[in-house]
Amino acid sequence: MQIADDARHLAGITRLSLAGGSGPSTAWVFDPHRLALPAWAASIGDGPPALLVTLDRHFDLVPPADPGAVPDRAAGLRALDEHARWSLSVRNTDHVVAAMEAGIVGDVLAIARASPQGAIPDDRWIDRRGGVHRILRARSVDRLAADWGSSAATPEAVALEAILAAGTPVLLDVDLDCFTSPSDADPTEVLPWPRALIRSFLLPPGSEAFWSAVLENCLALTLAREPFHCGGLGGAARLFLDASEVLFRELLRVDPP
Repeated sequence: MQIADDARHLAGITRLSLAGGSGPSTAWVFDPHRLALPAWAASIGDGPPALLVTLDRHFDLVPPADPGAVPDRAAGLRALDEHARWSLSVRNTDHVVAAMEAGIVGDVLAIARASPQGAIPDDRWIDRRGGVHRILRARSVDRLAADWGSSAATPEAVALEAILAAGTPVLLDVDLDCFTSPSDADPTEVLPWPRALIRSFLLPPGSEAFWSAVLENCLALTLAREPFHCGGLGGAARLFLDASEVLFRELLRVDPP
């Protein structure tokens, strides 16, 4: 696959260099979360399937309508990009399982707080080839980071540590709506978090060892802006600026885009 050349044709996906930071050297920014599929493929190239660490408001673990129709990664970036745009759900909830079906993602750690309709409840997904993908779930970073590396850690943290210790490549994925909450007055409206709350969620005290392990073999960051889940274009733009200060400058140690 001519990944480096083909990636230039990914319309609506911005590629950023993160050279000199403390994590991945590349980031991809886009609006619909389903466009993570080609970005993930471009990130791993011909390497082994990656562990996906995804932070979101929702557990985007809905199977595609036809899992067997998801192109294998060997079909190339163009096929995966077209499938993401035209065949995956416009609800942006089935791209994670699609990536497992494509052979791009192996196991998944999903940090989220709500399950969309149709999300699989199981702790594994068996793809069309018979491959087994572990699915670890957590509601917050602090629960995973607490007692990291010790026998007191959560079962999900222990399993994650074993995956990371094996040298598995990592894809870090963030949906901007992770940093929002539904309004009590009107559940159809969302409330963007202030920067201090984003920081306390993403970088809770004692999370340094957790993040060091996640970022050690991290290939890329993907960041979905999802403006219509983040208060519209203006609200999403303001939230992007606040989240970028924490995500890029404080976690990855690079200048925000």
